[in-house]
Amino acid sequence: MRKTQVERDRADLERRLEVLKLPVVPLEHHGFLTPLDRAEMERDPEAVGVGPDGTAFAVWPHREDSRRKQVTWHFGGKEIAGAIDVETDLRVSFVQPLPEGRVVLAAARARHGTPNGEVWTRDGVLKHRGNLGDAIEELQTTPSGKVWAGYFDEGALGGAGPEGHGLARFNQDLTVDWLYPRGAGLPYISDCYTLNLHGETAHFCPYTDFHIQSASGDKVTDWGASAYQFADSMLVSGADRALLRGSGSEYDVVTLLRIDRDGVRRVGGQCRIVLPDGIEAQRLRYTCRGGDLHAFDKWGKWYRTGFDALSAVAGAAEA
Repeated sequence: MRKTQVERDRADLERRLEVLKLPVVPLEHHGFLTPLDRAEMERDPEAVGVGPDGTAFAVWPHREDSRRKQVTWHFGGKEIAGAIDVETDLRVSFVQPLPEGRVVLAAARARHGTPNGEVWTRDGVLKHRGNLGDAIEELQTTPSGKVWAGYFDEGALGGAGPEGHGLARFNQDLTVDWLYPRGAGLPYISDCYTLNLHGETAHFCPYTDFHIQSASGDKVTDWGASAYQFADSMLVSGADRALLRGSGSEYDVVTLLRIDRDGVRRVGGQCRIVLPDGIEAQRLRYTCRGGDLHAFDKWGKWYRTGFDALSAVAGAAEA
C-alpha cells in the first residue's frame, strides 16, 4: 500500500534522528571568495567553480548592469589572486579555467540551440562562443583543457543536442569532442549525477541505474551498480569512492564504496559532514575534484575536506 504524506514525513524524521547519531567530519575553513570591486559587484557570486589544481573561481554580477561581470580566482585565505572584467548576456552558472590563462563561462540553459558557452582570455577578450547543450547540471575542465558537461533530466531525456547523451566532452573552442554512446550496452543516462574530473578521466554515477562509471578518451568503463543511490556528489581515490549527500533526510551523509573484482560494495559505515563549528552543513555549493571536496556558502566562505578525512571516520564506523 502506498504511504501517505504523514507516513513519509514520519519516516523521514525517524531516519534523520538516526543520521544525527552518525560520527561527524568537520569541514575546514580554507578561504574567502570576494570581488575585486566590492562597491560595484554583488556580494553573492553568480557562479563558483574549482579548477584541476584546486584554484577557486567566482563570477560576480555588477549591481546596476547585469551584463557586466567580474571573474576572480583564489588560492585560499583572503587574498584575490587575479580578476578580469567581461561583458556577457549569459546568465552564468559555471566557471572553469582553461590553459593559457583563459576561462570558460557557461549558462545552464540553452534555449532553442542558442550559444551558452564563452571562452575569455585573461585580458578580458572574448575568444570563442558555442552551444554546450541545454540543462547542464555540472561542468568541469581537465588540465589539458577539455570541457566536460553532465546534464539533468530536462536535457538528457530527448534533447536534440549533446544534452541528449547525458554526458559530453568539448574542445577548448567549445566544439563537440565526444558524446556518451547510446545503444552500446551501457546504462542510459537520464540525469548525470556526481560528475568528478580527476586528471583527464571523468567519474560519474548517473540516474536511473546508479552505476559507478568512468570515461577516459573514448572508452567508458561500467564498474557496476552502486550500493548507495541518489547521492549528488562523489569523491574518487583509486578504487574507492565516497558518495556525498543522499536524498531527503540524508542530505549530509557520506557513504564509502570500493570497486573490486566482484563489482561495487560498501565498506565501513557512514558519517556526516558538518561546518567547522559543528553546525549542520546546509545550502552549500559542492565541487568534487578527485579526492578533494570544496564547499562554498552564499557569502563566499570556502571550505574543504578530503577523502582521507572522510574515510578515517566512516571507515572506522560500523556498517
